[in-house]
Amino acid sequence: MKHLTTILVLGSLLLVQPAFAAGKPQGCFTQAEISAERLVRQGLRLREGANSCDGNPWNYHTLSLWQDIDKRFGAQFAQQTKIRKGAFVREFDKDAENRITQWDGRIVMRYRGVSVDDIYCTGIKNQLTEMQKSGWAIFKKRATVAPDDVKFMFKPCG
Repeated sequence: MKHLTTILVLGSLLLVQPAFAAGKPQGCFTQAEISAERLVRQGLRLREGANSCDGNPWNYHTLSLWQDIDKRFGAQFAQQTKIRKGAFVREFDKDAENRITQWDGRIVMRYRGVSVDDIYCTGIKNQLTEMQKSGWAIFKKRATVAPDDVKFMFKPCG
């Protein structure tokens, strides 16, 4: 009986994980899904900034910093991407992969279209260096400081 109760409790916990549930669309994103979207966007912003500021004419040598961060925190990035994908699968069911590709393309194009200058590159390099020193927690904090396009684009549940 004790084992059956444990199985039922664990099973019910799996059912209530909205980020991975492909159930009915809710018309909104949970707080965890909004957080994941913010983190994915912050990662894309830093990656694209590192690419833009690395070589001529800026020469901030940011690509190697990004590659180190991507290597160190790849599992965390993958987890956030998985949560985000779960929300897209639930909300857009049959068109989820296409929607993800469209959103990613728009986000990347937005960050590639940023006017690059010394101030921008200094900021990108500082954030990458800060993340190397302070870890994932500072990355999460930075992801919530930026203007919140996510809540504008994805209605929060509740």
